[in-house]
Amino acid sequence: MKWGYALIWAGQFLRGDADPLYAKLKFLADHRLYTTGIGIGELEAMEEGYRGKLFEYLAGREQALTLIPHADFCNASIDVVRREVDHAIACVGKYAAGTKAPICHVGVARLHRFMREPSLAWQMERLAEVLPPLAQACREAGAPLSIENHGDYYCSDLVELCRAVRDLYIFLDTGNPFLVGERPLPAAEAAAPYVIGGHWKDHRVCPVANSGPLRFEIGASVIGEGDVPLREIYDVLKAHTPNFEKVVMEIELIPPSFSGNDPVEAVERSVAFCRSLDAQPSETRVRKGDIHE
Repeated sequence: MKWGYALIWAGQFLRGDADPLYAKLKFLADHRLYTTGIGIGELEAMEEGYRGKLFEYLAGREQALTLIPHADFCNASIDVVRREVDHAIACVGKYAAGTKAPICHVGVARLHRFMREPSLAWQMERLAEVLPPLAQACREAGAPLSIENHGDYYCSDLVELCRAVRDLYIFLDTGNPFLVGERPLPAAEAAAPYVIGGHWKDHRVCPVANSGPLRFEIGASVIGEGDVPLREIYDVLKAHTPNFEKVVMEIELIPPSFSGNDPVEAVERSVAFCRSLDAQPSETRVRKGDIHE
């Protein structure tokens, strides 16, 4: 697995350079991390000279940028969606090489599986209709397309979508299953054969029954110190994800505290936990045949 960092960018992490983007890249290098995400819109907004120098900087280093194309895939107007997808395709073609993007990832988030209108069936049909050209373009650019479980769908929903769309994979966020009432380990078991990247996230969770409305409280945690079964998820992915060594997994840390040196200590503990997963032999918590692929 290739480790990167996604969020949250506490100010204490960005002291390596006056330019926030270069500060992020230097943070990655300092922690021996590989990549972070960048939106197509951010690249488009750059002056051409700045963008060229950025690509030159990346060419001489191990770090890369994971591309995040954008389109309002579930817009009511299919013509709007197709124009936005065409623009995303053009941008992937322009920027995949310069960013050295290992993968691309997208999300929906604006809609979710529990909506009455548009229905889940409509949402899945629309995504299956509009994603194939983008998935093909990303594959041809050498940065295959993945879709995140972004607090909108079950991983099992995305598995069915991947079966319907050639060259589409899953960008697994390990914490987001909680947002839709899904258990993280079964979610990872379902997604594992399709995972090419993700956000490695942890949470402290607690049901709150004496409230109105009833809710499930999801809080911040250092990676490896919360309630997401990350060691078991790592074992599942290692056992059942093709090309596991190439999976791009970005740490997404929500520091419990932003005071003083607290975020720095939190990220150091988080990175150390992730390295410990790589260092230990896989435990046999999950055996071949335990997952229906």
